[in-house]
Parts: sequence; C-alpha cells; structure tokens
Amino acid sequence: MRLMLIFLVLLLSSCATTLETVYIPAENAGWKQGYGVNKPGVTLIEYIPANESIENWSRIFTIQFLQGMRESTSTTAKTLRSIMLKNCPNTQWEVITEESLSVTYERKTLACKGGDEYEIARLLKGNDGIHRISYTAKNPIPEAERNKWLKALAEAYVEKGGQRVIVNP
Repeated sequence: MRLMLIFLVLLLSSCATTLETVYIPAENAGWKQGYGVNKPGVTLIEYIPANESIENWSRIFTIQFLQGMRESTSTTAKTLRSIMLKNCPNTQWEVITEESLSVTYERKTLACKGGDEYEIARLLKGNDGIHRISYTAKNPIPEAERNKWLKALAEAYVEKGGQRVIVNP
C-alpha cells in the first residue's frame, strides 16, 4: 500500500475547495499515524513505527503543508537551516539537490535538546504553498535505508484533485 496522505482525503472531504497534497511512493506497512494537525495555513502529519509512540520514536516520517507560502523552496530551506542553527548550533546541513521547484537536504543535529536526529527531507513548491516531506531517525541512517528514502523523496510530487500539479511560474 502506498503512502498517499490518507489524512488529507479526510481533510478534503470537509473542505469546500480541494487542497494540494503530496504523492510519495513509499511503503507504509508497519507505520501508524502518531500525530496530526490541521489549522489555518498548516497541515502536518507524522507517521511512526507501529510499535512506538509519538513520545518515544526511533524513526518518524513527516508530511507538512504550508498553505499560502509563496517563497521559493530555496528561500524556505535557508530559513529552516537558519532556525535549526539558532536552536542547535551543532547542526550539520547539506543540500543534496536543488531545482527551481524543490530542494532536497540532509540534516544532522547532534548534542541538542531532544537528542540526536538524522533527517533527509524535500521541499516541493505547489501553486497553493510549500510541501515538506521528511524521514528522520534518532540514529544514523544506514546507507541502504538512506538511498531508499532519497529515491522515494525524489519521486514525490504535488497533486490536486488526483492530478499531478503543474506549478504556475
């Protein structure tokens, strides 16, 4: 079964207009929703391994939609990096790929409040805002797992009403 933002299907059924979503070709067997929120301007869902809790997870897959955000993905990535460095000065941040409508980056946050985190994330520009999808682990991500998630993130795309979105310039 593919991770297709089931939470947004429920959300869309309660909205007058269809919101953009993200399609991510990733397996969701063994994962459960740990947390979700939908408030004006921000939709967030976090998936965790089925045998873990949101308070004590080893891995977490996050999908976030920042509705109405008009900045470029490059500017958004720089802002996120700045915030992370301010809160956790030992953060290591590397942009893996940068295109006109997306940025994929890797983040390592060590010796910071909340513990170590290793993250692979992608920002995608849509017509309605910025989408952020990430895979985060408390321990270093093994190479095979890292490659699997990089592939899934690279193949992700924005859709609306079941159709792939063509982003307006």
